[in-house]
Amino acid sequence: IKACSKCTFPHRAANYEEVLKCLMSKDEILEVDISELIVDMETEIEHSCGFESMDAEMKRQHKEIINAAYDKFFSEKKVNESVVTTAGFVFGEQTIECNALEKMNVAYGDIDSAYLYAFGIKNIDEKVLEESSLLEKYYVECLMIAATDVLRDWIRSYIERKHSVRHKKYVTDSFGPGFYGMDISAVPKLVKITGAEKVGVSVNKSGTMNPAKSCVGIYLVTTK
Repeated sequence: IKACSKCTFPHRAANYEEVLKCLMSKDEILEVDISELIVDMETEIEHSCGFESMDAEMKRQHKEIINAAYDKFFSEKKVNESVVTTAGFVFGEQTIECNALEKMNVAYGDIDSAYLYAFGIKNIDEKVLEESSLLEKYYVECLMIAATDVLRDWIRSYIERKHSVRHKKYVTDSFGPGFYGMDISAVPKLVKITGAEKVGVSVNKSGTMNPAKSCVGIYLVTTK
């Protein structure tokens, strides 16, 4: 923690809103080291794969397989990147409908701002995966799913911290294609609007994203 006694602008409370406006006026490319999130990924897998019903020895064996799968397929992937863009649900001539918004008190100004994000977990080596055991293949898939869930939570926490410098703000769950009333047809629109190609995420004519474990969506910052 360094002294703020000589700071002339950023650390004066009266200027926080101006600093936030500056930060929100640009897209951000965030680098996330997946190795720092492995504990959260393991916890996610334990909850989703029924570890509570396993005896101690079975848990140990399955955790060994998870660790081996992580070392084989994830340990050399240095970063996962996320694009965060300040925007609303109407983008020029493009509109993204979301039925969940009908339940929110938008008219009374509860929504402070909206963020779009996109990220992709790099595809794994299929040749190496083919040589793996069936159980290891299963846990590789679990690790990929856990990584996307944990990264979404990481982005949500990042946005909430960013907006709660002066006053407490809240961030909704992620609105995305196939969730909360947003049609799956929104995928190409979101990929284009977020500039997802900057982090290696693309979409084909059928609406399928590449890499396979890619996510696009919207977070809303609210005052309550």
